[in-house]
Amino acid sequence: MSDCHLGATAVEAILQHYQTPSPASGPTSSTSSTFDHNNISPNRDTPTNTSIPQFPATNSEEGIYYQNVLLAVERWFSLFGWPTGLHPISVPHTLRRSLVDMLHHLTGKQIPGILHCQTFSSDIDQRTNQLLQQHEAMLNFLRVQGACLCHIKPAYLLDMQEFKHWCSLQVQIHMHTSLCARPTSYYSNVDYESLSKQSWTDVLLQIHKVKNASCSSQSHANPQSHPVKHNSQPLASNIYSSCELQLLSWLNMHYESMRDTVWGTGRTCKSGAPSARWIVNFDLDLTDGLVLASLLAAYCPYLICSHFRRMYTTTSSLEQILHNNIIVYKALTALCLNIDVQVNTRWDQSGASHRKITC
Repeated sequence: MSDCHLGATAVEAILQHYQTPSPASGPTSSTSSTFDHNNISPNRDTPTNTSIPQFPATNSEEGIYYQNVLLAVERWFSLFGWPTGLHPISVPHTLRRSLVDMLHHLTGKQIPGILHCQTFSSDIDQRTNQLLQQHEAMLNFLRVQGACLCHIKPAYLLDMQEFKHWCSLQVQIHMHTSLCARPTSYYSNVDYESLSKQSWTDVLLQIHKVKNASCSSQSHANPQSHPVKHNSQPLASNIYSSCELQLLSWLNMHYESMRDTVWGTGRTCKSGAPSARWIVNFDLDLTDGLVLASLLAAYCPYLICSHFRRMYTTTSSLEQILHNNIIVYKALTALCLNIDVQVNTRWDQSGASHRKITC
């Protein structure tokens, strides 16, 4: 087996864990690339840092993690992303113009609304509109295939010159109408390179997920392809649909693989690794927060030390269950997942109360 194949296999394994959208905000890079340096200075108290994708600071634990993800992305797409073979890329610089050939090669499908060979105008206004239409068509195509990219706008994928022009257009729109949803200064303080890098990283991760969606469906249909200690592949149910059964299988897989990683022997946690369990529902089996924590830890391992190792792995009181769910809630908040999560108290028929996370 060649070194290239071995490296590609390792990268493939890494990418399987990194196919979730980035948090909508995060620490910005210490080497700011905010455009128009002469007239605009970054202000980290502006709304840009709470609703626009930003690549985490390189000197943080989160930033190191994301940089490793980015390197894995660049290597995989350099090896397999192009119809002509090996094509080294640098995110986002290599990709800001077009992904049409790459998407057609990886998905085997033509993107509706995009010409296969498209030329771009030399006029900045026309070219910006052309690129916005292309990126919008690409994002819509990926969303239909199952990509999670609602936080990415077509403008976030533009080159710097076109992005500056688009920002100036937003100012003009705001001056002539009240329909503009953002204040005129909203995009002025954006760290452009950080925004572009994070946006393109998320797009590539979702392309990788879409490409492997059919393979994942086939592996779910074959329980023997992924042997686990517990029956995480319920074959039939009169309660849950086939899609819901796949979700239960997904939860079982990550709980079984992560419970020792997060809370195993030698870890600084409340009471050692939690016991094995078979997750068969979406309410009682998730009550103590450990299953959701395992799932988040699989995709965001930098949250393990800061959040999940403070959880009780054997809960003996409602207070400990509440403690665990609050930690999961804080982890979701740190990821900027705005899904209206609350820690609720529920009373069952015996009069006992249960606290769990609900949406």
